[in-house]
Amino acid sequence: MKILVIDDEKPTLSMFRLFLTAYGYEVYTAEDGEKGLALFHEIRPGIVFTDLKMPGLDGLEVLRRIRKSDIPSEVIIITGHGDMENAVEALDLDASDFINKPVERHALSSALARAEKRRQRPRDNSFALSETQKDGNLIVSLKGKLSESARPLFSPLLSAVNPDPEERILFFQEDFSIDKSGIALLMDVIQKLRQKNTPIVMENLSYNYLRIFQMAGMDKFAILKEALTDD
Repeated sequence: MKILVIDDEKPTLSMFRLFLTAYGYEVYTAEDGEKGLALFHEIRPGIVFTDLKMPGLDGLEVLRRIRKSDIPSEVIIITGHGDMENAVEALDLDASDFINKPVERHALSSALARAEKRRQRPRDNSFALSETQKDGNLIVSLKGKLSESARPLFSPLLSAVNPDPEERILFFQEDFSIDKSGIALLMDVIQKLRQKNTPIVMENLSYNYLRIFQMAGMDKFAILKEALTDD
């Protein structure tokens, strides 16, 4: 598969080329947004990594233009450490994922795995929620893209259950994604559950979603568990 990396720092491009070539990808690089978009339309890559802050066209504008094209590429944003606001804005624009600089191999592997899986699924990624009981716990499976429009689906989750489960486990399927309003909604849900003294566990989080949920402060109200399949 072809992967395009857009970044104005040559050491970063060299690092990506080294890692991604070792993973078996055909790697192309560009040093700014304009050159990156021109190369994008020429090679039609399956996955694009783009730095967020670059002279000229920044990563968010690159993402916007890619989303307006007819090329179904997955886009992973490269951000500065702890730059949550811009990472969330990228998720609003349907970025596949984000990774922080300095890039860790674990984070890179996680982002690549999510992007590969998203490429295999239909673009319509409507949110869905399902509940099952197991060992006295309520397991709530979340899939698709979570945004504010999904609020009514959470009403049963917030209702009293008799007998009330010992824990409420939010299990995040591999195709789960979220935007800014979805993060606010999820925070509201777990806060209300904690007000009922209901223990909450958030399971099967990708490495990068685990980090963004920690930055949002969700670890103050729930136990966050990374997906066991992430390397």
